[in-house]
Amino acid sequence: MTRLPGWFCARTPFGALVYKVRMRFLLIVLLTLSALSFAEVSHQTDLDRAAFALLQQDFTAFDPHYEAEHQLRVARTVVLAKQMFEAEAKGEITTCGHQILFELGSLLISSADFKQIDGRLHDLETSVGHPSSDKADTEGLWGSCYQAWYLKLYATYDYLEAHAPDEPAPHPLPAFLTRASTPEKLTAYLDALSVSDVRYSGVDHEPEFNETVATLLRMIVRRQPENYTVDPALRDALLDRLLHHYRNQETGFWGERYLRDGREDFPDDLSMTFHVISYLKGRVPDMPRVIDTTLAIKDFDYPAGWLWKGQFWNHTNMDVVTLFRYGWSQASVAQQKAIAAEIGRMLNWCYRDSLQADGSFKINIADGSLEDAEYYGTSFLARIGFFDPKQRFWTAQGFPEATEVRKRNLGFVQAHRSSGPTGDNYRSTLEALQIK
Repeated sequence: MTRLPGWFCARTPFGALVYKVRMRFLLIVLLTLSALSFAEVSHQTDLDRAAFALLQQDFTAFDPHYEAEHQLRVARTVVLAKQMFEAEAKGEITTCGHQILFELGSLLISSADFKQIDGRLHDLETSVGHPSSDKADTEGLWGSCYQAWYLKLYATYDYLEAHAPDEPAPHPLPAFLTRASTPEKLTAYLDALSVSDVRYSGVDHEPEFNETVATLLRMIVRRQPENYTVDPALRDALLDRLLHHYRNQETGFWGERYLRDGREDFPDDLSMTFHVISYLKGRVPDMPRVIDTTLAIKDFDYPAGWLWKGQFWNHTNMDVVTLFRYGWSQASVAQQKAIAAEIGRMLNWCYRDSLQADGSFKINIADGSLEDAEYYGTSFLARIGFFDPKQRFWTAQGFPEATEVRKRNLGFVQAHRSSGPTGDNYRSTLEALQIK
């Protein structure tokens, strides 16, 4: 065994002095590292809490008149949205108008291009009162009243999924995915979307980045809805970017990066994290860390947190419980206790404040349609096992009122199936209610 020099020994006077100095140095190092770790956590918490406010500051830096111009367009959109909801409630088929409304909502949270926003407002005003449906273009893309490619892709996936046979024969990757059909193209396209310099461009790429990743995951990794024949290198490239480049390794969440004053901010994004973990079926690293982050952002507003303007929202509640479900088996006892308490809180709000007498759910302007509001509400209840005890991962409690609630939900769906703007007769909501 190697012996240390005698002067190092703490039993000698000089050795004791050296020992004290070394221990003091070690203590300083540990305290410094602890302080740095705390500072990182504190910075992330502040960043997540202020994510929306910081984005508004970015837009104002791009355009000093942004706030006033933005509020004018929001007010006009709210009026038109209510008219769209009323038409939908009366049974009118308003697919085109709802596509415009959805795109308009995306632009209002991601762009300071008021010329483009005004163009979409004009299109929406023109569509009100005029029933409309969807159709495919020459490339096979649906979403004919969307302008953005990523929204057309989103609509196309939904259409193909609704009409796909149970066991489709293999299909080649469709031509409309040309811009992401090779590892090089896909990487270049997504890398460009993953970072926004809003103060320079007036554009937040998050909606496009989020929705594109969600759709490509389903088409390229899960090969849905048409059993696509996918080059393994393309699949590997997408997974590599997601797991090693677009993820915040400190929090386990995904999101958009923002360039601000020479730094790069990386706030957590609940929606994008939900999409990635859902479509990878929870097979991602370090789910306990994801659970910790999810619990930490519970009182923050969208886009980082659970809340919409300080209130629960069935859409984000559905996202949250999906993360909890996938992480439950890896969660600690303390995490499981916290999860159960939070789901109980969300359920109480949904049942007492959101669910309506006719089986619908109180609509949030961000829902986009009565159909989507119904899907988010029923899906939240379904994913916590409210209707089915076998899905009740978080509690042994019974819900005797579930049968009556399900009957009300189904009654609303049956009364509105023909007017759902997606055109699939409320298929996703019926699946949540376990009705084929």
